[in-house]
Amino acid sequence: MDAAVQGRFAAIATAVNGQVTVIRDNQPWAVSVGQVVPVSETIFTGPDGYAHFQAKDGSSFDLFSNSRIAFRKNPVSPGDLIDLLSGRVRIHLHPLASGGQMRVFAGVAILSAHDPATVSLALDEDNTLRIDVIEGEVGVQHTLVPRNDPVLVKAIDAILVRPNEPISRRVDRGSLYRYTVKILSAITPGHSGTRSGDPVEGPKFLAQSIPYSWKPNCGASSRLK
Repeated sequence: MDAAVQGRFAAIATAVNGQVTVIRDNQPWAVSVGQVVPVSETIFTGPDGYAHFQAKDGSSFDLFSNSRIAFRKNPVSPGDLIDLLSGRVRIHLHPLASGGQMRVFAGVAILSAHDPATVSLALDEDNTLRIDVIEGEVGVQHTLVPRNDPVLVKAIDAILVRPNEPISRRVDRGSLYRYTVKILSAITPGHSGTRSGDPVEGPKFLAQSIPYSWKPNCGASSRLK
């Protein structure tokens, strides 16, 4: 992908709190407000980390504490926005600028949208994925237990995708409302989402993932120390 196309599908950090890091040339670099994140880079947050990223195509995402994503991992398919590797993220998909469809990869599931949609995802340590659709609708396909047609999840619905089970159509609206109120209060730009917004399923918390640990090379002053 040439530099012009790279720039067109890059993202910019518009809010950063705490430890937010991008992996570049196998080295961790601290992310600051205004920094451009090119395609194919991995971003992760520490226990106090939060960041909001705005893509030039109109899509955006909020990355919460102890989370890790790959941004546009496949550069030849810019409609594939992020791969959620661990933790929690809130994503606004804007497919109209990306050729009519956008996808998000999240462990056990692939989400796709043909129209603008906003979703919150929480990937647990046991690879259970919670999907909350806040606006619009998304199709959800299980990556390990596939079916012919994706499950359609509409606004104010929430589902769980477990590694070894077909996707359930059960909707947990009560838990969704508690979760959404916390998330919406936590994602105001400039505020960290580390103290609220933990989605609860029964007695356990989803997405309390082990932080991604790096031993940074301190040879350059701009690198994470």
